[in-house]
Amino acid sequence: MTQEKMRKVITACVSAATVLLTVLLSYLIYQWVTIAVCNKRIDKLETEIAQLEQVVAMGKMDAEYYESEFYLSQKVLELQILKEQN
Repeated sequence: MTQEKMRKVITACVSAATVLLTVLLSYLIYQWVTIAVCNKRIDKLETEIAQLEQVVAMGKMDAEYYESEFYLSQKVLELQILKEQN
């Protein structure tokens, strides 16, 4: 091979390697961004789940209170007082 052919081959190899490296780095960056977006969505959903669990827990406590004997006896007393006033 002459020097001119060798230079063209080396130039072509370097160009191909540069294009391949650019494509691979672009794909890697795209994957990092995708992972970051997914992680943010996961964090947001976990936060929402925790908030909803608190709401459910408070709802259970409220339901237990409204079904308790104490609450019912208080309402019966209020009803009796209202009936006596009328």
